[in-house]
Amino acid sequence: MNFDPYHAYLAQHLSPARLQHSLGVMQVMDALTLVYGLNPAAAHIAGLVHDAGKELPMERMVEIAQAMNFPLDDPSDRDPLYLHGPCSAYVAQHEMGINDPLVLEAIFQHSYVGYGTVQSPAFCWCLRFADMLEPGRDWDDLRERLQPLVFDGQMGEAAHEMMNWLLPFLESIDVIPHPSQRLLQHKLALLFADEATGMPNDQLPV
Repeated sequence: MNFDPYHAYLAQHLSPARLQHSLGVMQVMDALTLVYGLNPAAAHIAGLVHDAGKELPMERMVEIAQAMNFPLDDPSDRDPLYLHGPCSAYVAQHEMGINDPLVLEAIFQHSYVGYGTVQSPAFCWCLRFADMLEPGRDWDDLRERLQPLVFDGQMGEAAHEMMNWLLPFLESIDVIPHPSQRLLQHKLALLFADEATGMPNDQLPV
């Protein structure tokens, strides 16, 4: 499969630092295909394109949300930190011609917004892990806690560990966690606070 058009689009629309981050996420997604049996092409594209709309102006993000009928019910829904997931999925589909529902779903969900069931929780979680573990991140404490679990195939435990790190981190930099993140952390705590439950990866809450 030829990925060059996606690289070219991102090189034109993202800053060099954001593009480098995207390449790092792509690299981790490639590695996770071996751990979780992901479709290699889908994983590669999702990692590369996941932030395609991250640097859009806020006004454009709101326009896209309205075009998608995405509800902006909570103040956090208008924060680019959370809204860029749905916007990136829109850009991937409507401007880059990507139509794989697995890829679009994971991109949409990687910023922790949206409701209802998803086609593949495992694929969604892999993109979230890759976003946090890409080589350019300097969160060494998170890497030490998360990477062994992720690459040992302990997806549920890794998700629980990551959310327990992420919410206090956001609060420490004066970012209000999205209500969906708090709900997700609570669900994972019920499942994994004491010990692994053996829940299949594709039944994990997202």
